[in-house]
Amino acid sequence: MRTAALLIALVVSLVVAGGAPAAKRLPVPGFPNIPGKWSHAEINVTIARTPHTLILDRGHIKQVTRTMLRVLEGDGNVVSIPVSSTTKVEVDGSRGRVGWLNTSMDVETLRIDGGTALRIRATSTG
Repeated sequence: MRTAALLIALVVSLVVAGGAPAAKRLPVPGFPNIPGKWSHAEINVTIARTPHTLILDRGHIKQVTRTMLRVLEGDGNVVSIPVSSTTKVEVDGSRGRVGWLNTSMDVETLRIDGGTALRIRATSTG
């Protein structure tokens, strides 16, 4: 019983301690070059000698708020991607901001370990 309680406490502390704050200290990787028509990819990498998962999503913007981007991917899935004021945004090849994104754009997003988008690359479609 005591072992189970310790295990639960350890998991809770890892969940509380993990996530977004740790991702902010990591260097922001660039977009990997993935050939072909893809909509979602998860790539296991080592950053600063620690294993992480890069999460990439690609599709068409369906909704944008200050804190979230909803993307319709090529496979028909709609994903919600958290964003923040520190998300690095590129719009049509130029540095931009989350507030510049709109529903006439296609995007690629990059996250680490399920956190907020670290990078967004958007292109106008209209």
